[in-house]
Parts: sequence; C-alpha cells; structure tokens
Amino acid sequence: MREHLAPGLLVDEVEFPVEEGKVMEFARALGDTDLDTVPLTFTAVAGHWRDQAAMVELLGLELPRIVIGGSEWEYHARLVSTVDEKCGARGTMTIIALETRFHRHDGALAVVQRDTVIELPG
Repeated sequence: MREHLAPGLLVDEVEFPVEEGKVMEFARALGDTDLDTVPLTFTAVAGHWRDQAAMVELLGLELPRIVIGGSEWEYHARLVSTVDEKCGARGTMTIIALETRFHRHDGALAVVQRDTVIELPG
C-alpha cells in the first residue's frame, strides 16, 4: 500500500470559470429555459485544466500503466477519498478514488465528481 496516498489527500485546486452565456446556450440546446434546472455536465471539462503530469507525479503512478476506472457526478446545487490494492492474475493493481468539488462563485457546493484511477501491474 502506498502510505503517502492517505484518504483526504488534496491533489490540487483549479479555478474553472463558467460563463453564464455558455450555460444559457447549453440550456437552449436542451430545450430548457430554466437555468436553475440545467445539469452542468460540462464540468467534466474542468479536469483538463488540472496539471495532469503533476497529479500523476504526486500520486506516484507510472503513466503508461494508468487506466480510468470510472467517473460519477453528484449534483448538490443548481448551477482522494480511497486507495486500495487488488491482486489480479498479472499482479497487484493500485486503485485510487479521486473526488473533485465544484463550487459556485458564492462558495456553495454545486457538483461533486468522483473518478477512479487504476494503475495496472508492471
């Protein structure tokens, strides 16, 4: 087990501006006029603002062995939690659960995204 990967480890913080006009365009594309009910699924783009190389280095992973194990979003407002190892036929895999929190400009929690990163055996 990688002791430096304790649950609750803050990997990074990224400010991701969300332009109101883009939210309105998204709402129109969905045929919705109520901006408060539009699910902001484009929060997935915020992950591209993160320094991916720095994240991989901080987590101590080998980039060629990484696969994405899944993502999920939990919406709280309008607008690393675990580390495991599993033995498989080819050796031990490291499984890391990451959590990204998106806040509105007023500080209210809007979206929680959870990703699972798996480092395959060497």
